[in-house]
Amino acid sequence: MMENFNINKDGFYGDFGGAFIPEMLQPNIDELQKNYLKITESTDFKKEFNKLLTDYVGRPTPLYFAKRLSKKYKTKIYLKREDLCHTGAHKINNTIGQIILAKKLGKKRIIAETGAGQHGVATATVCALMGIECVVYMGEIDISRQAPNVARMKMLGAKVRSATSGSRTLKDATNEAIRDWIANPIDTHYIIGSVVGP
Repeated sequence: MMENFNINKDGFYGDFGGAFIPEMLQPNIDELQKNYLKITESTDFKKEFNKLLTDYVGRPTPLYFAKRLSKKYKTKIYLKREDLCHTGAHKINNTIGQIILAKKLGKKRIIAETGAGQHGVATATVCALMGIECVVYMGEIDISRQAPNVARMKMLGAKVRSATSGSRTLKDATNEAIRDWIANPIDTHYIIGSVVGP
């Protein structure tokens, strides 16, 4: 049984972990690794992050006692009302932190990927808040299925770029975003919304 979950300098914890990324992406990851903890543990970051979560996102969201559901299952059931956050989901939590990080890294352009569009909307929202250029990659099929979210992203000033290769869905949108980040490492920050790996 492993007792230490802290990663070593190569990104491993015990036999697990590591950086399984395209070699051309390594400088971008190195920049994040060098600055992430320093920035996110700073008093300035925490103050701005918490203020935005309260005043902009609407946190803390309330708990709602689901009376009929509780009665049906003979227990007490509470629902955490994440749908009441600005943009209608929990996605804004990630994007608020990421946009502050990007700003402190001096980035002038944000890219993101999205499938159903919620992460794209949250990213476009924080970019509009901070006045930073936003490009959201979305699969061609998802663009047609999720037209209301595409319209919201565009209304917020984001450019929505269609991924037309492969399955033309989230996987391909992620590939396009990674290609963009590799090509634009100096001024661009990737606010990733998907859980991805090798």
